[in-house]
Amino acid sequence: MNTSSGSGIYGSFGQANYSTAKLGLHGFTQTLAKEGEKNNIRVNTIAPIAGTRMTETVMAKELVDALKPDYVVPLVAWLSHESCEENGSLFEVGAGYIGKHRF
Repeated sequence: MNTSSGSGIYGSFGQANYSTAKLGLHGFTQTLAKEGEKNNIRVNTIAPIAGTRMTETVMAKELVDALKPDYVVPLVAWLSHESCEENGSLFEVGAGYIGKHRF
């Protein structure tokens, strides 16, 4: 499991280095997924949004409270389960929403 962000997917003003690194992690995921497939190793990327200490300085308190990290956990648990066949995918997740990106 690798962690990207919306900044990597959509870009973010003034964060060229951060957004480049975050989407670069998905490229890394793609390579690991191809290399690990023959050994039944699966790798995916999540791009979560959650109310954390990092986001509480830039989001309203009500929004931080609504974006509980708990809403990200079910996706991570499913992707980590041995029965999950997803491989090389990118998921945007937060506030009860899960979206699979396809390029």
